[in-house]
Amino acid sequence: MIKFFITLLISNFLLLGNENDSLFWFDVKNIEYEPPYFPLIINKVFSGSHLSIIDSMKKIEEKELEVFRIQIFESTVASIARAEARRFQNILGDTVYINFETPLYKLRIGNYFNRKNAEDAIESISKLGAKDAWIIRTKKNIKD
Repeated sequence: MIKFFITLLISNFLLLGNENDSLFWFDVKNIEYEPPYFPLIINKVFSGSHLSIIDSMKKIEEKELEVFRIQIFESTVASIARAEARRFQNILGDTVYINFETPLYKLRIGNYFNRKNAEDAIESISKLGAKDAWIIRTKKNIKD
């Protein structure tokens, strides 16, 4: 019985050992390449009158203006940042900008055109509860 398995093993090795691939019956040269069929998709959303709207959007140019803002808070948790933004908006009565710069959500207020105005504002803001506030320079988009 052992002789039978050994001869079977040797014969399989001799028969299949000559081929480099286990798919010895597959001949790559017989493949005929047909181009794949892709259906034609016509998008009716951007046709006709919609094109003029898109062109008019391109004409709107946004200019960037350099301003100073006061950063009043930062957190890695979005829900905490939103809660603090609502709290500061109620206290200060000014727009609170939430900027996400990985990994921090940063709360900033104000659009001061010079640093002196921002420094004056930071003193009054620190009295209202933003003790660790500091001034940052950023860019604000302005549409024509």
